[in-house]
Amino acid sequence: MNTQTKPQNQLIGYLLLLIMAASFLYFGVYKVATGQVPMDTQTAFLTMLILLIIGEVISTATKAFVPSMFISAVLFVIGFWVYLPKDILQLGGVAANLPTFLVMMMVVHLGTMLDIKELIAQWRTVIITLAGMLGILVVILVIGGPLMGTETAAIAAPPLTGGFVAAMMMQSVAPTEHLAILAMAVYVLQGFVGYPLTSICLKREGRSLLKDYRAGKLTPLNVEPVIVNNQADSKNNFLFPQIPAKYKSDFTYLFTMVVLTVMAAYLDKFSMGYVSKFVWALFLGVFGTALGFIEKSTLVRSRSMGLVYTIIMMFVFSQLKTVTPETLVQLMKDFAVLIILATAGVALFSIPVGKKLGMSVPMSFALGLGTLAGGFPASYTLSVEAAKVLAENDAEYKMLEDHMLPKTLVAGFVSATSGSVLIAGFVMAFFFK
Repeated sequence: MNTQTKPQNQLIGYLLLLIMAASFLYFGVYKVATGQVPMDTQTAFLTMLILLIIGEVISTATKAFVPSMFISAVLFVIGFWVYLPKDILQLGGVAANLPTFLVMMMVVHLGTMLDIKELIAQWRTVIITLAGMLGILVVILVIGGPLMGTETAAIAAPPLTGGFVAAMMMQSVAPTEHLAILAMAVYVLQGFVGYPLTSICLKREGRSLLKDYRAGKLTPLNVEPVIVNNQADSKNNFLFPQIPAKYKSDFTYLFTMVVLTVMAAYLDKFSMGYVSKFVWALFLGVFGTALGFIEKSTLVRSRSMGLVYTIIMMFVFSQLKTVTPETLVQLMKDFAVLIILATAGVALFSIPVGKKLGMSVPMSFALGLGTLAGGFPASYTLSVEAAKVLAENDAEYKMLEDHMLPKTLVAGFVSATSGSVLIAGFVMAFFFK
């Protein structure tokens, strides 16, 4: 009886889903597109969410080879051309000044995730990654500035160092709409170069390791440990008194994060803008966690991460409303020049530094390219896939994974969070104060 009712229940479920989809297509798409009714708040929010989900689905299906942000960006651009109202973000209930505040909260959250002990353990990786980021900044500003204009080079360089937040920061100071779009466009598109190049480097590194391993020349790898900081052991060293467990809630977690966000804005004014509020937010997140004022991954603990990130993404793609076919062509031309300069900068800086620190050329280049691959999850996916493709047994797979994964994860974290925020803060203060 159970086996008969299950298909019937699923059939009813599919029928209900079909009805909901048809309702949305009729009321939310057809009637709005034909001008019969204006788009309401719930339909606007749902429409933007659907476009984000389609990007995630395609990215997952291609194992992150096609970035979700690229697919969603394309869908939003086409949508603005044929159907989406230009003010869809406001129609969806998102105030124009809210996303910047949420980005500052996100930066505080990233700061809480920064584990100083882990970075010390992987100091070689950190130095090589920072060298690659510096290479991007130097080459784009020195060569790209005269070629494309100083403002264009300054806006594009920080997002190319790997950070979505850095792209948001540069959008906030972009003097023109074209440059605001360029800041996000280079971040969205860089993976198409960063992914395959990083994959090639990791596979070359893996083949070299396997050759020695199979010949019996390779001893067990001295893998630098990834240290997980046990916060419970350090509670006695906290400067701030701890909130009793029974009083902790979503509200208290958000309270500590908002306090640090507000303090970051005050410090920005105190430093007269020479140190960006986003940089202050990062520092306050790091030291606030170390001193016990705020807990690690506070946005996750407060169960707010999904909504905050969703609104930020909606804001980013809503900025594409001014993109025209002509703008798109110019963006692709600018990106082609910028990505060549960025890749050259990574190679010129990360490879020599890596060789001096005892790493191979492919591994050094791969760590530097972590900036162009956009950090996690690409850093994880590319390392695991390289190990799976090359290994012939579990022992070889574990050897490759133990060698590559800790390094690429740290490189991705350094570039996509703290490093890119610091670079963006420097560029904002120096070029756009």
